[in-house]
Amino acid sequence: MRFFESTTENQRYGNLKPYFETDSVKIYHGDCREVIADLPDVDLVLTDPPYGIKYIAGHRTKHDKLRKAIANDESLDVMAEMWPLVMGKLKDERHWYAFASPRMIDAAMRVCTPKQVLCWDKGDRGTVGDLTCGFGEAWEAILYGITGRRPLNGKRPRSVIRQDWSGTMDPVHPTVKPVKLLEILINWSSHPGELVLDPFCGSGTTLMAAKLLGRKSIGIEIEEKYCEVSADRLRQGVLPFGD
Repeated sequence: MRFFESTTENQRYGNLKPYFETDSVKIYHGDCREVIADLPDVDLVLTDPPYGIKYIAGHRTKHDKLRKAIANDESLDVMAEMWPLVMGKLKDERHWYAFASPRMIDAAMRVCTPKQVLCWDKGDRGTVGDLTCGFGEAWEAILYGITGRRPLNGKRPRSVIRQDWSGTMDPVHPTVKPVKLLEILINWSSHPGELVLDPFCGSGTTLMAAKLLGRKSIGIEIEEKYCEVSADRLRQGVLPFGD
């Protein structure tokens, strides 16, 4: 089954040329504020935007190139400019999720105006922050919103989600999220064949989770090195998913 027509067969995405594409995934290299206008309407927005905290990975590994700052992470200005554009692409009766640092929840809520704030409990390994005189931050906020009244799928979930953090074990991006965590959110808020958008797709974890669950996805990423990381991950085959 083909989810997307190829770019040469169907020009409904304007003049955009994907950095990478398959039958179910498209990645665009560029600034989301410039790319998003030419994209189709989507069924779910799930993203991990720059937090405005100038994050640099603190742990040292053989992948020390990840200790560089994340692009556009100086403030929430980019998020503030981008969010109305993203919401303009979200269909009626649909959900959205955006991760936020515990230190930036108030500012992020002013930008996004969520319905609720969820808590991702990272488990025993999931701590960041000052290593000598501060508490280890073992949780992260997930802002959740909705356009309309579309119900969540399945049994009513709790607002605390426990999922062990794999960031220290996965060197592809300094703020990588576990695929399993994103699968939970995608399962709650979309159906197979629907279209998921991640305007800050980083190393492509949202796109990978969508692929595993039989969803279509579009990702936008400003740093080309992460576009290539995403493409490499998505070229890998996946096991068949259930009905």
